[in-house]
Amino acid sequence: MNHLARLLVAVALLTGATRVAQAAAVPPWLQLHAGTLARVDIAPWRVDDEPEAALTETAGSLQRDFTSDASRPPDIVFRPVGIPVRIVRVLPGGTVALVHSVGGSAAWEAYTRIDRLAPEVPRGTPLIAAGGFEGFSDFFPSLATPEHDADRLPTRSKMIALGMGAAPYDPDSSDLVRVHVRVVSGALAGRTGWVPVSYTGLPADAASVASQPEKTCSCRVVTFDDTF
Repeated sequence: MNHLARLLVAVALLTGATRVAQAAAVPPWLQLHAGTLARVDIAPWRVDDEPEAALTETAGSLQRDFTSDASRPPDIVFRPVGIPVRIVRVLPGGTVALVHSVGGSAAWEAYTRIDRLAPEVPRGTPLIAAGGFEGFSDFFPSLATPEHDADRLPTRSKMIALGMGAAPYDPDSSDLVRVHVRVVSGALAGRTGWVPVSYTGLPADAASVASQPEKTCSCRVVTFDDTF
């Protein structure tokens, strides 16, 4: 084996080892595996009234750029935002998944976009408030609290997850899938309320995360791992 071949093998082994280590560092509930629980977020297409979950009967309806064509697909599976589902499989390309219903009297399956799936955060999970560049996250005393009445939870506040839920339609907010939390540090310590799942993170060393919001909160934002 010549020097170049040895180098290529070493790179391949290092890349593989890095991916294995990354996967091992991600908890099972954040990995896109068959059986993983999730909540379906707001659909990326345009609707005339209240938003709906991003679910369709066929995968093809989801494989387009909704920023340039936001028309509503003809084969939507109408379900409320935040409905719980279980992943069946991720389709080739990694942007669409087949999901199965959880609970209810009648089972159903549908397709959704990976970027429209919010992880089901297990009860008891330690979390960090990830406020991004603004230095805070919205904190809702109840799911019915409107956006304009939300409190401000400072970035890096520590929390414990108590459950998941979805807020009713609010024209001022697109973050309807939320985590029920108890705040254990910072200005709102001792209070319970709801934080958008996209503004929660897992404790992490700032040197081990890539984005600026994650470096700011020293946390890994709660989104699905995409190293499948």
